[in-house]
Amino acid sequence: MEAEEAEEFTVSDIELFLGYQGSGEEVESENRLHKINLWDQDFNIQIPNLEKLHSRKEDDAQCSRSSAPDSTRELAFGQSSHQHPVQASMDREINYNSRESNFLELQEANNISKAAFKEIMALALEANTWVVGTPALGSIEEFQQRFRSPPPPGMRVECSIQTAIVPIAPKNLHSVFMDADVWASTFSAIVHRGSSHSPTGLLSQLIDTDRTIVDIVVVNAEFQLPTPLVPLRKFCFLRYLRQIIPDIWAIVDVSNDYFNHEPSDSTSEVKCRRRPSGLIIRKRDDGSELIWIENVEVHEHQVQETMYSEIVNSKLAFCAKRWVRTLLQKLNRNNSKFFNLKMPLEWRAHIYLLNLIKFMEKDYFDCVSQAPNRSKWDILADEGIRVLRDVTVVETLGSNNYVALTSFHVQAAPLSVFKFLVENNFKLQWPGLLEESEELFTCVTEDHSTFTLHKKHNEYLLQDASRDEFCHFIISSPMTQVAVDAVLLSGTWRNYFLRPSGFAIMPDGSGGLQSDASLVTIAMQQELDALEAGSAIEAMSNIIRAIIEEITEASKCH
Repeated sequence: MEAEEAEEFTVSDIELFLGYQGSGEEVESENRLHKINLWDQDFNIQIPNLEKLHSRKEDDAQCSRSSAPDSTRELAFGQSSHQHPVQASMDREINYNSRESNFLELQEANNISKAAFKEIMALALEANTWVVGTPALGSIEEFQQRFRSPPPPGMRVECSIQTAIVPIAPKNLHSVFMDADVWASTFSAIVHRGSSHSPTGLLSQLIDTDRTIVDIVVVNAEFQLPTPLVPLRKFCFLRYLRQIIPDIWAIVDVSNDYFNHEPSDSTSEVKCRRRPSGLIIRKRDDGSELIWIENVEVHEHQVQETMYSEIVNSKLAFCAKRWVRTLLQKLNRNNSKFFNLKMPLEWRAHIYLLNLIKFMEKDYFDCVSQAPNRSKWDILADEGIRVLRDVTVVETLGSNNYVALTSFHVQAAPLSVFKFLVENNFKLQWPGLLEESEELFTCVTEDHSTFTLHKKHNEYLLQDASRDEFCHFIISSPMTQVAVDAVLLSGTWRNYFLRPSGFAIMPDGSGGLQSDASLVTIAMQQELDALEAGSAIEAMSNIIRAIIEEITEASKCH
């Protein structure tokens, strides 16, 4: 019997597939834009429904029984290559069971994705944001309840919500989040590594079975604090962009393991779980109004007893507010102005400078991570003071580049420490290099970041001083005349142009920037003459200890 072509869904089939019961309901918003009725969506799905599947099974079985004698006789005399009717019936049974199983699994995956969307809408509603109702998506309460269940032993839940108006169009915001490389670069202070790939298996079919899903990717990500003392938070999750109505979207994150039929990624150790999280976005003039939801399960043992325990336990380190402030800082940097300009620059110089700062920050954040990139950094020592060796520079330039870093406590408010380091960074990290130096420019951005370039003879030093409501940074790097000309005059970039060093300043405690003490991570990078590993470790450790002692003594005077 020839296989029948897949038949289009009827309305009753859509009810079965999507888990609908009863008619769709509408949700009103405060500005009358939020009319949500998923019955209006255009579903064009080519999957046979289960009633017709069972009916054809019975018809085929009856047909097989009636044709058995002729088929058997043909096989006995070797006159036909047709399959034995009993075997053919068994194969059809297996085929139908497989199709039915795939159908049910796909239906479950579809319901889970809808439940995750409904959950972030419910969280936004409970937080008294501009969402005033949740969409009617059928009988998915069972799936939604999975996201509210208590965490497994040894895990805890962190959930936070933040609203904001950001100066970026929704379309551009979608591009940032659906491209993992751009997303990781935008949030480099938080995202240590980020990559994505297209979903496989059942998840690859979700975009075909739900017309409201515009794009879908699987994201592998590691979140960090700028210190080697706090372990990375590793996640693997599905991210999909869903249009609710015109000018209103949701970007939904939900961990892969909620989809029971998806194979786990055995190549990476995923320690944390992303409950339904993401953004709800609506167009607002030339920008976007968003609701950011962070909702994760993390291992209790990751919060070890270190000087950072209190700030991590306070949930400030990875809360929604920090993500929003980081986004705003990046966007506001696009509006910058040069002051005290004493060198020729073309009109695109601020773009070149921002790209340079981006690479400098990325290198710094990788250095101070709990797990730096092993293809670039070789860890020589890790007791109290960590010492790294840059293996890529050795291979390309034949030089010996080392980084020493550690975190320490300072009994002074974060802003006080920040101001002291901005004024004294050059003297602390580069003594003698820039005495009587000339400032070539100061670039100030709307997020209150300040970039300066100093020169003495043919030696240059670029400094980035930026701060937000959670963490302050002072990052600097020496540059050569060739590098300055290449980057700032023509926009040409080479990885070996920068050797960033610097400080990351966070509050010591749950009081945020109002705390009376600070946690500082220092990373000092220097090129040394060829030394044995032991001598390099001692030399770099002595540099770090001297800088820490000077900062500690200065804090006693403030």
